[in-house]
Amino acid sequence: MRAARLVAIVLVCAAVVAFLWLRRSAIEAERNPAATSERQPGTAGAPAATTSPAPAVPVTPRAAANPPAGLDRAALASPRTTVQTQLRLLEAGEQDLFRQTFLPSVQPQVTAEAFAACRKRVRQAPVRPDWEMAEASAAGGHRVVRVSMFGKSMTGFHEVDGRWLADALWCLPVGLP
Repeated sequence: MRAARLVAIVLVCAAVVAFLWLRRSAIEAERNPAATSERQPGTAGAPAATTSPAPAVPVTPRAAANPPAGLDRAALASPRTTVQTQLRLLEAGEQDLFRQTFLPSVQPQVTAEAFAACRKRVRQAPVRPDWEMAEASAAGGHRVVRVSMFGKSMTGFHEVDGRWLADALWCLPVGLP
């Protein structure tokens, strides 16, 4: 009886490992189709088509005549996801998408210099928002959650049209505009 249980456990573990391996392979293939695609008949020696890598965060599809794609609402669904999105965009170097995570009044402050300073700071110091001490309120007809990002000043995240947008460039070192 014990041997049968042991065999069953080993088979289940093997199935889980195989599933995870296949899933990982599929994700890698989606990220880099040129590396995994086979050449089509009649194209021997022709290079595989290259594609740009997937964006760091989901973007909303738009018609070609519309302005460039913006951030998906899911990327700004809560103050926490907004911070996670901001960190991913900083890491990926996506300044234009990063700018969209702030209130319209703050967006002009996201200059190339400010973006570079933010990237440098988040690489040097861990970003640990104090969500347990976050303060919820309402201002201007929408909800606001204020949280300490680096242990000092509070940054407000305002819910505007179902998206949570920051009211300050919390990632700038002290003393920079």
